[in-house]
Parts: sequence; C-alpha cells; structure tokens
Amino acid sequence: MDSAPGTVPGTQPGTPPSILELRIHGVANALPYGALGLPRDEVTQSDGDGLGSFWVPAPAAEARDRALPPGDVHAIRPDVRREAYSWGAMARLGGLPFGGLLGVVGTLAVRLLWAAMVPFGLVNAAYWARRIPAPLPAAHRPTARDTRPGSLRPDPTAALTRVFSLGLTLLFVSAVATVALSVVGTRCIGLAGRGPDAVVPVCARIPEALHGLARLDVGDRLALLSLVPVLLVAILVAVAHGGQVRFESKFSVMRAGRTVPPSGPPLHRAGFWSQRSGSGLLWAHLGAALALTGQYLTWTRYADAGLPAPGLPLVALVVILGACAFVALRTDDDGVQAVTPRWKARAGLAVFAAGLLVWLLACAACVAGPQPERMPALIGLDLVPALLGVGLGGIAATGLAWRTARSTRAVAAWTAVPVVATACVGVVLVTQPGPGLRYLLVAVALLAVLSPVVVVGAAMLLRRRATEGWNGAGPGVFLLVSVAAAAVYSSLLVLGVQWALRTGEHPAPEPLGGGLVGVARTVPDPELVRVPPVYTEFGTASVVIALVFVVLLVVAAAGPYVIDTLRSRALWIPGAPRTLGPPYGPAVPAWRAVADAPGPDGGANPVLERVLRGRQVAAMSHRVELAGGALAAACYVAALVAHIPLIARPGGTGAVQVPPWLSSLAVPALGVLAATLVASALAGASGGVPGRPWGLLWDLLCFLPRSAHPFGPPSYAERVVPEVRSRVDAWLTGADIADDAERARVAPGRRVVLSGHSMGGVLAAAVILIRAGNPVADGASDTSSGTSSDTADGRIGLLTYGMQLRPFFGRFFPDLLGSSTTGLPPSTGPAWSADPWGGQVEAAARDERAAGSGPGAVPAAPLTPEGPEPGSGEQATLLSLLTCGAKPAWVNLWRRTDFLGFPVMGYGENDVDRGAEEMDRSAYLFAVATHSGYPASWAYHEALDEVIGRLRVRLTPAGQSGAQPAVTQRGEPG
Repeated sequence: MDSAPGTVPGTQPGTPPSILELRIHGVANALPYGALGLPRDEVTQSDGDGLGSFWVPAPAAEARDRALPPGDVHAIRPDVRREAYSWGAMARLGGLPFGGLLGVVGTLAVRLLWAAMVPFGLVNAAYWARRIPAPLPAAHRPTARDTRPGSLRPDPTAALTRVFSLGLTLLFVSAVATVALSVVGTRCIGLAGRGPDAVVPVCARIPEALHGLARLDVGDRLALLSLVPVLLVAILVAVAHGGQVRFESKFSVMRAGRTVPPSGPPLHRAGFWSQRSGSGLLWAHLGAALALTGQYLTWTRYADAGLPAPGLPLVALVVILGACAFVALRTDDDGVQAVTPRWKARAGLAVFAAGLLVWLLACAACVAGPQPERMPALIGLDLVPALLGVGLGGIAATGLAWRTARSTRAVAAWTAVPVVATACVGVVLVTQPGPGLRYLLVAVALLAVLSPVVVVGAAMLLRRRATEGWNGAGPGVFLLVSVAAAAVYSSLLVLGVQWALRTGEHPAPEPLGGGLVGVARTVPDPELVRVPPVYTEFGTASVVIALVFVVLLVVAAAGPYVIDTLRSRALWIPGAPRTLGPPYGPAVPAWRAVADAPGPDGGANPVLERVLRGRQVAAMSHRVELAGGALAAACYVAALVAHIPLIARPGGTGAVQVPPWLSSLAVPALGVLAATLVASALAGASGGVPGRPWGLLWDLLCFLPRSAHPFGPPSYAERVVPEVRSRVDAWLTGADIADDAERARVAPGRRVVLSGHSMGGVLAAAVILIRAGNPVADGASDTSSGTSSDTADGRIGLLTYGMQLRPFFGRFFPDLLGSSTTGLPPSTGPAWSADPWGGQVEAAARDERAAGSGPGAVPAAPLTPEGPEPGSGEQATLLSLLTCGAKPAWVNLWRRTDFLGFPVMGYGENDVDRGAEEMDRSAYLFAVATHSGYPASWAYHEALDEVIGRLRVRLTPAGQSGAQPAVTQRGEPG
C-alpha cells in the first residue's frame, strides 16, 4: 500500500515527530520567519522572550508543508519538528537607562558610544587569541605555591592583556579630561581681571550654558569639570552593561547542568559560558579612572594652584599601580571557576574606594585652595597620555610574539619591552635631556618596540605556525588595531574640540560692574587653545595608518583581483566538490549549465560566467586575514612614527622633524575619518532602537566572553549556548511530555539536528562541546524520566552552512576552536593569489590521486568511534562527539560564491563537506547564491537526510520509539 503524499517510509501518519531540527541564524540576524522560509504571519513563538526566542511554523503552515513532496523548498519531513532560534536582539539591543526618553539625540549618542567600545572588544579578542593554559589536573596535590586542583596559575599573557585593557580605560579618561580640564577649564576660560568691572576672557564658541564656570575660581571650576570624565566613564559602563543586565544574569551554569572537574580545551569547561564574575575587574577600572582624574587635578607646575598636600599625585599613582596588580593577578575567566572568590571582589572594591577617596580629596583641595595669580599648567595631561600610548604600543608589539614563545618565562621576559620603552620616553619627556642622551633613549625605545618583529619574521620564514592566524601573531594584531583605534578616537575628540573652539566672532565685552565678573567672548589665539602634543602625534599617526593601509590593502587584497582583470581570459576557480543540485524544477537548466561545464576552456556559457564572477568576488573577500595583517602593519608603522617628534628638540633644532605637510594633514584627515565613523556608526538605525554599529564586526566580537575589558561588548553566547543547550536537553529527555510512562518510552528515541548558518554553526558547535564538559546528571532535567543526556550517544547531529569555523575561528583562536578542540585538519592561511585557496585545492587533488581516492574518501582527520568520558582526562573533540559509527553525524554545506562560507575538513572530497548549488532555486529570476539561501537549496534537504541517517537509534522495552525511517530519496515525484 502506498504511503500518503509527503509521508516518509517507515513512519505512521499522525506519529509525533521524533527529530528536532533547530535552525540557528548567523550574523546577518535573519528574522525567525526568514530562518523558517515562511511569511511573517505564518510563524509563531513557542518559547523565549524579546532577546532570545524559539519559533515554529503556524499549525496551518506546518500541515501544508508536511504534505509537500520531498525536496520541495518548504517541505518538512513528517518525523521532524522544525524550529528556529532567534538571538539577534542580544547583539543589537541595549542602551542607557531611560533611553526611550532621550529621543533621537540619545539614540545617536548611544550608537556613537557603541562605536567607542570597539577597541575594548578587540582587547577581549586578543585575550582569547593567546595561549590558554590548561587547568591543574584533579589529581594534583596543592603545594605552598600552587592553587587548588582545577584552578589556574597567573599567566603572563593574561596579565599583560588585562593591564593593556586598563591602559585603554586610562587613555579614554585622559582624552576626556584633556577636553574638560585643559581645553575648556584652563585654555578657553581665562582668569578674572582685577577691579569692579573685571571680565573673564572666554572663547567665542563656548556655549552660554558654561559661562557660569567663568565666574568661578579656577579651583572650583576644575573640581566641577572633573565630573565630566567621571560621568562619561559611568555612562560607558551603563551602555556596556545595558545588555548584560538584560540577558547575561538570566542563565547561570546551573541551567546548563552540573559541573565536573575541568579538563580538555576551554569550550569543554563547565564555567566557560557561565555569567562572567567580573565585578572586581570593573571596580578596579573605575578606581584607577577616579585616581587618574584626581592626579590630573593636583599635578600642576605652580604651588599656588591650590593643593595643600603635594603628595596626593603620588598616592594616586600607587592606586593606579595597585589596580594594575589586581587586574594582572585575576585568573578566574578561563572557564574554570564558576564563582569568583570573595577576596577578589573585595580587593576590587578596595581599589575603587581608594580611587574615589583620591578624587574627592583632590576636588576638596582645589575648592579650598586660593585663586592663583596665573593659570596653572596641568602637567599630568601633557605627560600621562604620551606614556600610556608608548606602554600600550609596547604591549601590543609583544603580543606578536606571545604564541611563538615556548615557555612561560619567555613570555614573561617580553614584559621588559613596554617597561623599557615607557621608561625611556618618560625620561625624555620629564627631564628633556640634551641631544645625545635624547637620541640614545629614543633609539632604545624604538629598538625595544621593534624587537618582537624579529621573532615574528622568523616564524613567517620558517612557517612554524602556518596553521595559526598571521603565523601566530594574532594577539598582537588585535592589540595593535585596538590601540590604534583608541588613539584615533582620542585625537578625534581632542583635536576636534580644539578646532571647533578656535573659531568664532568678536562680541563686545560686557562688564557687569558692582563687583560682578563679566564675560568677554573673543576669538582666541591658536596658541592659546593648545592641546598636549601627543594628540597631534596621534592624528599624524592616523594619516600614516590610512596611507600604509591603503597601499598594503591594494597589494595584499585587491592586487590579485586587479591582475586578473588584465588577463586575456577569466581566472578559473573550481566549484565545491560533490555539489548537489536539483534533479527537477525550473532551476535545473542553470544548475546543469554549471555542473556540466567541462572546464575553463569549455566555451561560452553565460550562466557559468556569472557564477565564475561570483566566485572571483568571493575569493577577494576571503583574503580578509591579509587585510587584517595589513591594517596591523599600518598601525605598527604609525606607532613607530609617533616616536619621531621625541627626537626633535623643543626649539626645533633637532636632526629629524615631522614634515609640516604631514602635520597639517592631521586635522582634515581626522575630520574625514570622523565623518566616516559617525555616518557608519549611525547607519542602520530603525525604529529609534539604538542598534550597534558595524554589525558583522560587532557580532563577531560579541561572541567572545568579556574577560579582559569590563567595558567591552557583552557576549550573547553566554546566554545563547546555555539556552540552546537547555532546549536540546529538554527535547532529548522528553520534558514536554507530562506522562511519566510515555516520557520513558518516547524520550530515548528522540534526536536533535542543530542547523546553524554562519555564526549560528559556531554557536551550535559550542553547544555540543559544552555538553561534553558539563553533562546533565541523571534525571537533572526531569527526575522521573530515568534518562541521562550523554554527550556522544549519537543522538545529536550537526548541519552547518556558510561557516567560518576552520579558516577564521580555528586560525584566529587556536586554543578555543583549533584542531585540538574540533578534531578538524588545521588550515593554512589564504595565499596571495586570485584564488587564495588554489594551493589547498591542488594539494587535495594530488593527495586524492596519490591515494587513488574518489567519492567517499576517508576524511583527513581520524575519527574516534566513541568519545571519551567527560572528566577522564582524554581529549574529546567536536568530531569525536558527533561520531558513533563509521561517519560523523555532521554535514557542512558551502559554495565558492559564498564570501563567508568555507569547508570544515578541506577542499578535497570527504565525509563532512558538501557543495551547495550556486544559484538560488527559490528565486523567480536567475540569481547567483552567496552567503544566504542555504535552507532553500536542494543540497540542504539532502544533507538533512544524510545527517539523520547517521544518527543512532535507541530501542526501548516498549519497542522502537521514534525509530529512524528510511532516508527519503529526493527524486522526481511519482
């Protein structure tokens, strides 16, 4: 008897689905109805809230799609429950308290603050790109020097990264304090004259709302203006933690299951995706910011500026150094400790209290001090930003060699680079020595900053770390771009305000008489509105960054494409091996035009030519690693150029000078850059929601836990991974079934296929990995079910498409998602050629010819039939956790026209990677498919069947429940 239309052989009509197909969207943040391929009114929310939610087809739409013939774009297998998980709001929403009352101005301000947080996010990326130490084994006996088993010793790279992050905070405070205390407080508002008709000179562009400051004593004025950096830091904290309060605190490690002794890579560790217990780190940053603000108020050149206790700047320095020591000794953010020891939070609070006390004492000293005879010079604002820039540049330079160093002592030795460079520059700035000593000190500083290049160059020539991003220099690349962005932002703020205040008209003075002080608004002398020279150097460096980056980008990224346009014929880039296409339907002619093409010399083929152009454009974007390296190199060169003004003496008689034309370019170049940044940061706002800027970069940064800088963007994965994992466990344990006997019968036969697009595939992989290190105890989800959720029991499959796991995440973060964690073959970087992966394609072809392999070849990485038990100390990889038979329950779809999609095993034929057709078969007109549209492809439905076919089926005493049906063949109907 024939089955009903759309019925899968081996199932009975009306049988409840036993397989959960859970689709997880990527960084494009597809809306739920888009992920399900349905109109907006045909989906309904089944669980969740406004930030994370699960969606299913409406009953009528589901019934209609289940009746469709197999292989239809919208067809649903009868044994499958299709759901979509939406997490995009976690990475796009957030803002200030009462943000809805701020209107358009508040929305724009929040978006600009999001853009200002990008350097902090890059520091977090550098933290996870470094070497991540393994925890002490459970059998380890603690000694006087060791901590308890399962914890971590302080790591020099973690310490340097967190000190770097603290330096970024202080650089931000310095820029704001320069504008408030120096430019406005002492430059654009002068001293009151003597006599009954005294007036105060004020820059013409100072808003009238600030004219009241002109009538205050200088000390009172500076104390009041010191609130500006303090309040802006508080606002930045509120913006950064606006998202955290709304979703990070809702899901704890208890929701994800019980904890076990940590073992294996970080993504296995029970506390990795738990809430970040970083309150101590946050308090330390706030305390250091307050102490630095107090130091700026009291570190002056003239004793009559108002501070009775001249030792307060030294006390502030002690507080800042204490904050550095505290952040350097934190070891609880590597996924080992789920709860921070109390002493760490208390120590952070102590640093905050000390910084607050220093700031309050400084304000009190300013208020109590007498009116000075002349305007005080705030020395700290001239010196500290320059020292911070050198120290941050030195740490970033050492990051280039962190992964190359083979021992902890070798990494710790690199600490000398920022210390030596900062000390040399400090002596030059403070003592202003003669030319001989000045040249020597600056040369030593330059050589110290340049020293890591030798190690990086050797690693590149010897190709010792060819399978790691930028040949192992990833932490330094992220840190260099971060400090460059912070320097550009600082110079944008300071030089922009300076430029704005240097213009205006000359209104007549208005003396008030009667002992009252009037305000004289004048156009100031350009030399009067002077800013610390370090910001001009930052602005000059930004010009260097732009010029060097453009040149290197053209050479590294666009050069091959330009060369290809000059060729006599188009470059042939082959398609993905084992590409599956539709056997029937309107898309068949276009599919055959590409699939049956004999090769580059096969003659004119308009369809193939369009697809080939799509492959070439995608190949150009695949060289993003080369572009990132070019940007880091430009930042490195700019950091060195910033040292050149130190060689010249103040009188201008030095041997080396910054070219005047280059200095004059700083302000207009920064103006163009500011307009570009503001426009890009504000673009995309809709409905008044202060969404975050630069969606792709932002979503990538938000994937990583906030472990280095507390002001960085919140990690959506800290909710997504536990939440998706909770849904998986609930399905496998039958938590939705009320009857105990029915649950015990049905639950063992249930299975899950996590279907992830782009970043969604990485999140799905993280869900599988965290289950290995943090399993649900027997009956944890439902004590009456009598089942347990094992990690490698063959009940979870993975279907990914448009994924960057191997060439991006695996290379940029080797200790998180490298070969030791995923079990995938390592990947070398893109080549400088029109086809950046041409060498890997040819190598795979040579290996297949040498082995006589063909379709169905054994994967390059050995498969483990059964994964090791959690906590056993044996290494469990993503591939082994998905393998309970001859082949892993994992299929990855990719296409050469996808600018963000790659294979996960390699460019040869293997058991995991499959090609998806390069045209959109759901479109009315012919369109080349790129990064989207995978679920509508024929290959997706074939891949889903293949993954389900590789899952293990459990038998229960009551018989086979939810048994695997025969795999549907996607042939022509009838």
